[in-house]
Amino acid sequence: MKYFFLCATWILWCFLHSFLITTGTTIWLKKQVGGKFSYYRICYNLFSLITVLPLFYWQRTITGPIVLPLSPHLVIVKYTALVFSFIVVAGSFVSFDIREFFGIRQPQQKEKEPAIHTHGLYGIVRHPMYLGGIIFFTASMTHVPLPQFLGYLILVMYMVIGTFREDRRLSRELGDMYINYQKEVPMILPRIKKRKRSQD
Repeated sequence: MKYFFLCATWILWCFLHSFLITTGTTIWLKKQVGGKFSYYRICYNLFSLITVLPLFYWQRTITGPIVLPLSPHLVIVKYTALVFSFIVVAGSFVSFDIREFFGIRQPQQKEKEPAIHTHGLYGIVRHPMYLGGIIFFTASMTHVPLPQFLGYLILVMYMVIGTFREDRRLSRELGDMYINYQKEVPMILPRIKKRKRSQD
């Protein structure tokens, strides 16, 4: 039963985290609060952080069998993947203003026109931040107690679904500009370019 409540709480958190940032929700809130909506991004980020930390702590307090045990050599691979995921996420922030992303700069600036970041990692995949998160939580699923495995599994599924939802949202809001970007850059798996053989 404790596993059920843990999973249900994680699913509820994922739903709220997604619902509060949907286009319909943000448009409705903007109409309700007017100019104060510029603070919404930082409030959203703070709410997400404050509510997710107890979940991570709770799942660590629940005992359970070890899932996907690893040999010492594979544990090294796991931590290498975790480090790589941090590099991918950090590299994602290089392409835009981190203060604007967290909502710190937003209240002092006027709302900007939507734009597409195509440099850095965003020139390799369209959603590098999701890619880093998926790698991180997939690696975290190994050699952990069952409660942590379940929590990380839900987060991986949430990020995979979120990647497709975000892609549809951006193509709907940005139109041809984003559709052309979709044609040029893969969604989440880097494209391996084959070298052309030189003709004699």
